[in-house]
Amino acid sequence: MESMTYTLNDTQVVVLENEFDAMAVSALRPLFEELATYHGNVLADISDVHFIDSSGIGALVFLYKRLIMNGHHMALVCGPGQPHDLLEMLHIDRVIPCHDTLKTYMRARNMMAAAS
Repeated sequence: MESMTYTLNDTQVVVLENEFDAMAVSALRPLFEELATYHGNVLADISDVHFIDSSGIGALVFLYKRLIMNGHHMALVCGPGQPHDLLEMLHIDRVIPCHDTLKTYMRARNMMAAAS
């Protein structure tokens, strides 16, 4: 599993690629535990993930729940494909905001900030 992190304004972005399955979750556990304690919002860009299983879904939900408990937010960048379809089928996209691209995430974030 390839991953990269960077900061965009006050948001920590984690970019995941290829498969997000049990093996990848095991390798990324330290990163997800670190992100769960981040003092800001997290954006998981899974637009280059072509396969996700229940372990990957569980890792995303774990991260989301921990961030919410600490008063922060999480969103996903998830283009079309199997990961998006599974998130939609499980109704996770109704809880964790899913955006088609980083650009649509930024647009939605700017609109929320302007409304505040």
